[in-house]
Amino acid sequence: MVFDLSRSVPGSSGSSDTRLASPASRLSQASVAYRQVIVTVRRHWGGCMGNENSGPVRNLVQAGAIHGGVHFHEQQAPEAPGQLLPEPVNFVDREPEREALDALLAEARGARAGCAVISGIRGVGKSALGTYWSHRVIDSFEHGQVRFDFGLGQRSLGEAAEHCLRSLGVAGDRIPLSDDDKIALLRTKTKGRKLLFFFDNVGDLAHVAKLLPASSESVVLCTSHHDAADLVLDGVRPIRLTALGPGHALDYLRRSGLRERIDAEPVAAAELVDRCGRLPHVLRLVAGMLRRRTSWSIARAVRELSDKRRRRDHLHEAFAALDLAVGQLPRAEAELYAWLGVFPGAVFSAGAVAALADLAEFDAESRLAELHRTCLVEENDQEQFLLHDLVGEHASEAARALGAARRDDALRRLVGWYRRQGAFADRMVMEPSRLRVVDDEVDGENPFGTREEALEWLERERVNILGMVRLAGESELHVDVIALCDGPLWALHNQHKHYSDTLQALASAIESAAAIEDPVAEARMRSLRGQLLMECGELDEAHEECAKAVAAAERAGHRRILASALEFQGKVLHARDEFAEAIGNFERARRLNEELGRRRGMALQEYLMGKSLSGLGRHDEALTVLGTALDRLAEFPEDTRTPGRIGVATARAHQALGQHEQAVSALREVIAATRERQASFDLAEPLELIADSLTATGQPGARECLAEALEIYEQAESPKAERVARKLGDG
Repeated sequence: MVFDLSRSVPGSSGSSDTRLASPASRLSQASVAYRQVIVTVRRHWGGCMGNENSGPVRNLVQAGAIHGGVHFHEQQAPEAPGQLLPEPVNFVDREPEREALDALLAEARGARAGCAVISGIRGVGKSALGTYWSHRVIDSFEHGQVRFDFGLGQRSLGEAAEHCLRSLGVAGDRIPLSDDDKIALLRTKTKGRKLLFFFDNVGDLAHVAKLLPASSESVVLCTSHHDAADLVLDGVRPIRLTALGPGHALDYLRRSGLRERIDAEPVAAAELVDRCGRLPHVLRLVAGMLRRRTSWSIARAVRELSDKRRRRDHLHEAFAALDLAVGQLPRAEAELYAWLGVFPGAVFSAGAVAALADLAEFDAESRLAELHRTCLVEENDQEQFLLHDLVGEHASEAARALGAARRDDALRRLVGWYRRQGAFADRMVMEPSRLRVVDDEVDGENPFGTREEALEWLERERVNILGMVRLAGESELHVDVIALCDGPLWALHNQHKHYSDTLQALASAIESAAAIEDPVAEARMRSLRGQLLMECGELDEAHEECAKAVAAAERAGHRRILASALEFQGKVLHARDEFAEAIGNFERARRLNEELGRRRGMALQEYLMGKSLSGLGRHDEALTVLGTALDRLAEFPEDTRTPGRIGVATARAHQALGQHEQAVSALREVIAATRERQASFDLAEPLELIADSLTATGQPGARECLAEALEIYEQAESPKAERVARKLGDG
């Protein structure tokens, strides 16, 4: 309550004198009058009314007599704050994140406020999401919404607490001096109230827990460039934003007044949003550019953003934000960030980064974790890290400061790391004794504990291994090119087919073998490439490649390489239905393996001879030879793949003899063993064959087997897919 001293009180000057007095004099008189009222009230409390009161009352004054027209007014409650920024325009997507925030609002939390932290790289739309959602649920917070911008850590926890208190109606002279007291008072003022606090650009997430109000019906929403996963145990819900999807990025541009231009050039528009990294902030910059340049086509904008210097100029705000983010990193993390700009691939493991930056793997992991926490690095579900396109471009610019010599040394270390890891994976996936022209022996303990683990690594790192082949070729590291193709790439191809990429890599390996004048390596690389061409149905080119391989092996005088080259050439001859010529090759290769004492090599040639004998219609003879090969292979239990191949050839011979029950039995064993090995491509042929025998005997399941075989062939882009598709259509 307040006293109204607009009228005279006892002991004051008359009203006419007051009106004529100066402002300063009137103020002095009012002060005197106020003091007299207080004295009068106090005098009458003791003598006339007593000092006790009981029961609920409002605006209590105990006074014997008050004269002169003193007025009392009830103090008005402070207006509920409404400090949210205006709702963002052109907002798109983020449905899963909005659903997570809705769930936070709805959940029961006991006696604590709900809290969420929206994190991500600069420009990804954190504040836009928070503001958009806040406007959607504004009716849930009847006591108001308070917003405070920490300015990327430039403003303190105390400033935030004081701002909140002032927003809730606390006068400046009532706000405590210490931060702890401010926070304590803030909890008092928020208890039991329905408030939304929006803290933008929080630099230190430890502030979040301190500012939580003591009200289960309030919510604290924060945005930060730091991931909040570590705060889950404190009741914080972390929401990490990534770039928009392609469709939503295009929708953002359409909503920016560019619908007709975007829809008129759909291909260029798709490339444009990719050039923008599908970040809302960058899309906004480009939309503004297109709105100013009304004569520009979308294709012209793409060209502008394709030029490195012009791109830097158009997107200077985005790059400046990254400059600031990296500038705030500790020195060790900032240097690792620059090394990531040297990495030639899109995703990378901690081990690869350790090799690149010449660090212990533990140190690389901890620094990557810090970069991930600051949202400069993302992590997928396969323990790999990756950079957003724009961040990768910025990191590559930072890498220039490392110097050309250091970058070249780093790339050589990286290629060497992949060569060594690939050699270990190869030995875990394939037979340790198989022919290898490089890295025949690898020192050290194999880092892969199981075959499955090694195969997963090969599949996960396939694109990077191909990248290392290209990098090694460009750097004239010819032996590394050959080793990578002969080791990890060939091991992977034997399990999961990737024809186009592997063919190109093997062509590079042939060039490298010629560059260092190594006929042994040339024969091996040409043989492998001939095998792939044969599998793709390019039989004439495969035959030519294998003939060159045999010639190189003859020139080298290397009997084991010659036996291998003859084997690959024989397989191409078999595919060309030249069965007798193929048997001649396999027989010669078997004799060479016998001279070398390589019984496994002998078994392989006998298996191939059995296939060609079936091709000549000599099926009973083929079954005998295949049985001999299988018996001989029992000496090599580590070879789990070749018995399955022999089983398939045996089933084909039984089918040719009309013995479908024997074929089905053999194929079921092969399929079970192949599934256990997790070699998906090797499943396709036995599945197709068992479907044929099931159909021939009227048994169910043929279509299911054909459908699975078709999926495998299509995934590998094998020409055999067309044949299986026809069988499904005929059925």
